[in-house]
Amino acid sequence: MASSIRRNDVVKLFGTPDRTEGSVNEPREREENGFRFNERWLYKRPRNDPARAYERVIYWHRYDFVGSCIRRSPDGPWEVDGSLAGCLSQAA
Repeated sequence: MASSIRRNDVVKLFGTPDRTEGSVNEPREREENGFRFNERWLYKRPRNDPARAYERVIYWHRYDFVGSCIRRSPDGPWEVDGSLAGCLSQAA
């Protein structure tokens, strides 16, 4: 999925991830919550999150943004969040 969401924009909004899994050069691809990726960033209580998420996962395939999911409470279900592009364009 081609996207205008860049890594630096995400870090500017949320800060550095609390945890990362995989990497830009990871040859293995995984699938989770309907997204195919080779790297994911995990945030616990991300700062400035307009969705007020308890947790947020951002999926990347190489340098391309693939998608994002949020969890609104510690035991809540993961929900696909399609609003990240709009949030980042407002923050710019």
